[in-house]
Amino acid sequence: MLIEQAIFTSAATDRAQGYQLLARSPGLAESDARELAVWGPSHGSLLEQGGDAASTNYFRLGSGAHCVSRTSVAGKEYSGRGGMQVYTQFLVVPPGAMQRFANDPFAILRAAAASGSLRVEESVAETLEPIRLCGRAPVVDLALVARLARDPGPAALATLLQTALASDRLAVRSTVPCDQLVAGLLSLLPVECRGEFSFSTGLHFSPSRPVRILALPPEENSWRAMGRQGITVLQLDESTAAGSAQWQGWAAWITSVLDSGKLSVLATELEQPRPGLVLDDLDRLAEVLMEIEGGKPKDRSRKSKRSSPKVAAGTGQAAKNQRTDRAHGGGVATEERTRSEQLDALAARLARQPPEVLELLERIDDLVFAAISGDAQALEELEALWPVAAAELDPDLVEQTREQYLRCALSIYVDSDGSEAERPERAVSAVEVLCVLFEQ
Repeated sequence: MLIEQAIFTSAATDRAQGYQLLARSPGLAESDARELAVWGPSHGSLLEQGGDAASTNYFRLGSGAHCVSRTSVAGKEYSGRGGMQVYTQFLVVPPGAMQRFANDPFAILRAAAASGSLRVEESVAETLEPIRLCGRAPVVDLALVARLARDPGPAALATLLQTALASDRLAVRSTVPCDQLVAGLLSLLPVECRGEFSFSTGLHFSPSRPVRILALPPEENSWRAMGRQGITVLQLDESTAAGSAQWQGWAAWITSVLDSGKLSVLATELEQPRPGLVLDDLDRLAEVLMEIEGGKPKDRSRKSKRSSPKVAAGTGQAAKNQRTDRAHGGGVATEERTRSEQLDALAARLARQPPEVLELLERIDDLVFAAISGDAQALEELEALWPVAAAELDPDLVEQTREQYLRCALSIYVDSDGSEAERPERAVSAVEVLCVLFEQ
């Protein structure tokens, strides 16, 4: 699929000097381009000041397209006024393409990064090429949810979820990076509802960038002003953990699943298509799910036939339609109970791993996806990194990882939307990756 893109940054051109929509791909609609020019972050917009400062952003355009962007720094300001140059790469994603990536902006950015298309260019051409994205994304990022269930924990996640559902706008601060919190929040919501949460994870609040969730700045003197703007302020680490009676509706059901440790239940339910589902339906959906399970989440291999408007328990077709482009991101629930048990076992094992191991596995995930897509450099890095990782990891985790990568490789090839001429090349790349992983 082809994704239109644009670059917003500071430059001196024939058109203007300073921050502007510097370049775009030819298929970007004029109305979308005008919105991006207004939304684009300028000098001093990033919360952090260092060279690693960045923000992941998402909002809907008036045309109905989804805008996913990454804002970072790109060296010093050309004008010499001091400070770092702010650089934003916008990806304009049509609804159909967004659905293929589970309505997850983070999955879109991962796919763009894996293809080598998400980067800061020192010299930006006036006309950009559209970006080709392959594959799909898992509905639930199991590794991330398992990690967040450990830190900051189910109570904090329930607080974040319930507050986000109840707030028109929410500013959140935690020792856990905002990117991880927002990505985890999306994994706790049905696919149909995720588009209702616009966000930025590292930008200062601005009326020209109205988003539903944003990062709370460290300066406490700005919090009161944000409150006057109608923004709910949540310091997640200081929120009081209470009993399950505090959580209501959807947050209560999510908490019960996280407490049970059976994340396959979450994946199974969220993989069920529920067309027309909106946020106002979530509490009723939670009631249905709790009623079906007798108030306790169970690992059910067959879906109940009970249903209610917009919150049907499911048709069982999700297993045919969903796949993962990240081996540790999640999995497809099947009719086999053993598959759900495997997902729970993998999620539990990942939750016990230290952060450096999870970062290593996530890097390998990206390399596998990029190498199967034909990136020779990614394959070379994978050849060097995998033997080291396999030697350091627990043998059982290595075998589970290989199994997930095998499914990943097969699904990426089978689900490729490339031409018939490209499919043999994709097959060769998949075989090369599997040879590395299975040390053949």
